[in-house]
Amino acid sequence: MNINMFVLIILLIGAVLALLRMIFSRNSSTKAIVLDVLTTLVTAVIALLALIFESAFLLDIALVYAILSFAAVLVVARYLERGI
Repeated sequence: MNINMFVLIILLIGAVLALLRMIFSRNSSTKAIVLDVLTTLVTAVIALLALIFESAFLLDIALVYAILSFAAVLVVARYLERGI
């Protein structure tokens, strides 16, 4: 088994566990934190796929996705804190 596939499996297991936490959580702030964790894991998976396929385009996609997810988490946090 290649080390890249091992890391990919670990990241996917983390994403599944985070999804389960989001489903069974009742607190909205916990769901916002889990959403941030999920976006970070998805960014890591895209970056790992860029490494596996040796594609600079996938790395650009990972970078744009990370920037957009950061902005989205800021919006969600502001909404939870005092509304928009």
